[in-house]
Amino acid sequence: MNRMKKLFVLDGSWYVFRAYYGLPELHDIDWHNINAIFWFFRMLFKLWQQKPDYFVIARDAPVKTVRKEMDENYKANRTKMPDEFKWQMWMIKELVGQVWIPAEEIPGFEADDIIGTVAELRTHQAWWDHIGVTIVSSDKDLKQLVKSGEVTMFDAMKNLTTTQKSFEEDFGFPPHLMVDYLALVGDTADNIKWVPGIGKVWALKLVQQWWCMEDIYKNIDKITGSTQQKLIDGKEAWFHSKKLTQIMTVPGYEEKDVEHWLCQPDFDLIKTTLSEWFWFHSLDKIIDETKKQRQWGEQLSLFW
Repeated sequence: MNRMKKLFVLDGSWYVFRAYYGLPELHDIDWHNINAIFWFFRMLFKLWQQKPDYFVIARDAPVKTVRKEMDENYKANRTKMPDEFKWQMWMIKELVGQVWIPAEEIPGFEADDIIGTVAELRTHQAWWDHIGVTIVSSDKDLKQLVKSGEVTMFDAMKNLTTTQKSFEEDFGFPPHLMVDYLALVGDTADNIKWVPGIGKVWALKLVQQWWCMEDIYKNIDKITGSTQQKLIDGKEAWFHSKKLTQIMTVPGYEEKDVEHWLCQPDFDLIKTTLSEWFWFHSLDKIIDETKKQRQWGEQLSLFW
């Protein structure tokens, strides 16, 4: 039997954000903050040490999204990005293109939707049967995509893998119901409304007992007390929030060829480019280790 090949799809926008706001500052000779650039590429090398056969970065496009068209208040509570953060985002994009790392960015859709579409390709296309998808992200919204034996999630910051089994042990319901749970409790980060009066404890109980939103309303007469009325009053808000929380499928990806995402980094080009642009000589060792590991299969340490 042929071994299961590995496709890593990286939530690029999320990890640039996490690196910028959550990791130590670094500066170039002109005192520009370059911490997100440094940590982003350091993470890539550590991921490549796990020897994925295919690798692609998913990014948000800097244009109005389908969700924003659905609801003008979506993510409206977010503060304006600092110029130095936007500059680092732009520089990472330029560097990724310069060294030929596969990346996908689709106007109108978020990185989450690209990731979700890749996961759906794995599920529905027969020629993907020999490929397992690893979503590299810590975004809770993406946990709805986890599927046994097909799609796992890896939090690169915490070195933590989520499988269907581990998810169900944590939440008590299967991953695809995460969208119903999140829509019920809302998401302040994305400015998504919640059902008033239904907190996380009751939301968990409802999803564990009745599963999806549609089944809950089919059985609304069996739900007693004030919870029933809260659900009736909040029905419209819950359905709307579910539309915003549900990962979308990007049109036109049905015939996407996974061979476009072959993981074949040009380590010499990457080393030269990072050294010339930002003097990242401290990354030389990990670049050489990763190149050697991918060539010879040596076992090296995982993350930072």
